[in-house]
Amino acid sequence: MMRKELGRTLAAALCLCALAAASPARASDERERIQRLVDVLKSQLAIPQPVHVAIVQTNPKLFSVAPVEHDGGTFLLSVEEDFAEALSDVELKAAVAHELGHVWIYTHFPYLQTEELANDIASRVISRDTLAPLYDKVWKKAAAE
Repeated sequence: MMRKELGRTLAAALCLCALAAASPARASDERERIQRLVDVLKSQLAIPQPVHVAIVQTNPKLFSVAPVEHDGGTFLLSVEEDFAEALSDVELKAAVAHELGHVWIYTHFPYLQTEELANDIASRVISRDTLAPLYDKVWKKAAAE
């Protein structure tokens, strides 16, 4: 009897551990997926600066990129986990290309940051038409919050 109870307790504990580990593993997989995409698009846009990906629980901008303080020339792309997971591969590529457009602008013309210019840079590696469904999801998420 005691052995049976111990077995149930152990099984429940293993299930809880598996659930707790699933979220960090999922975020790690998503980070690696996005990092690979960043690296490919950086190469296509001739951006030599390092751009690292961070998956975060919340990001008011959903996707955003910024220079890393005290690490000259390195950028951090912060991505809201749930939003990224809801994007198709095409939409994810458009979002990353747009953010890398900001990196390109920052490294060439730092005082000319605009969304339109970031889209122009992104359109070097994606079809501009792929931005429309992405923006639709961004606006719907913003309206829901």
